[in-house]
Amino acid sequence: MPSSCASLDSGEVPALGSELDWGIGMDANIPCLAVVNDSRNELMASSSGGVFSILARHVLGEGGVVYGHAFTEGLHVKCVRVDSIEGLDCLRGSKYVQSDMGDAMRGVRDDLCSGAPVLFSGTPCQVDGLLSFLDGGHDNLLTVDIVCHGVPSWEFFKDCIDVEFAGRDLVELRFRDKREGWGCGGGGTVLHNQKMKDVPFAPEVSYYYKRFLAGDVYRESCYRCPYAGGERPGDLTIGDFWGIDSADAGLDPRRGISLVLANSHKGRELLPVIKKSSTWAERDALEVVAGNDQLRHPTPRPKERDAILKRWRERGIESLEDQYRRETGHSAASWRVLRLLKRVLRPLLRREN
Repeated sequence: MPSSCASLDSGEVPALGSELDWGIGMDANIPCLAVVNDSRNELMASSSGGVFSILARHVLGEGGVVYGHAFTEGLHVKCVRVDSIEGLDCLRGSKYVQSDMGDAMRGVRDDLCSGAPVLFSGTPCQVDGLLSFLDGGHDNLLTVDIVCHGVPSWEFFKDCIDVEFAGRDLVELRFRDKREGWGCGGGGTVLHNQKMKDVPFAPEVSYYYKRFLAGDVYRESCYRCPYAGGERPGDLTIGDFWGIDSADAGLDPRRGISLVLANSHKGRELLPVIKKSSTWAERDALEVVAGNDQLRHPTPRPKERDAILKRWRERGIESLEDQYRRETGHSAASWRVLRLLKRVLRPLLRREN
């Protein structure tokens, strides 16, 4: 298993073309599935193919508990414990911001000591941190790491959201919204004139989302991540199966497809559970790596990063947000009109088909 991020203080970043350029522990024979959850409700509530929900339901059905990440008060993202099917709702969907682990590791330890099965899902560094805290794995512990690009700080996220939703009561934020199809675009729900209203949250209209996809405001350690291109610490790795030949796989990509990599014997034992509740296809690991750079190498550190963060700290986020709106005003307006037309025409096209 890779060393922790703390071992990278030397600042040495592996060059592309080095051993980290291949990915997933250099093992081309790792079992790999493409998965689409059979439950439409779970699929639509998930960012990709809904495989996390399948695993979580299984563990809860065994009398266990699930640890995942949810928005809490004040748009904080925190690792929380769930012990019911209903509680899984808050764990579904991507949260593209740093998550606070809080006392979750102690909670996992206590649950394991009580004999309860535990599913822990998080970024690879969080999974590895938990395993270090526990001094290794545990028979009743299933770990799932996600394919992670990197994360900005919560402070940067909060400053952006305060400006982008200024004057509106933000009730819910979704980084990914299947109503717009499978892709990188979400929405927010705001309270306006005593009514709930959905508003877009996408890189075309959000400075934060734009910066996240550009990868130029991540935490420093993310650019030297030892898990991107190295061995994965989780029993299973899950994420979006970008680049899949969906026609060859026989899967419908319109509502998302998950990739699943079985990194351990325990992970391989869970593959039949996943298959039972999904439409699935076995795929070559090389196809996974080809469409997911974060399984080959860490996100390259952009030269613009230091200037962006320095301007944020010295002049405030308003300076960056205002410049973004000036530069994207016309394109954002065109995007909104096109989005509205698609939403109006989509039901009509469905009726004709």
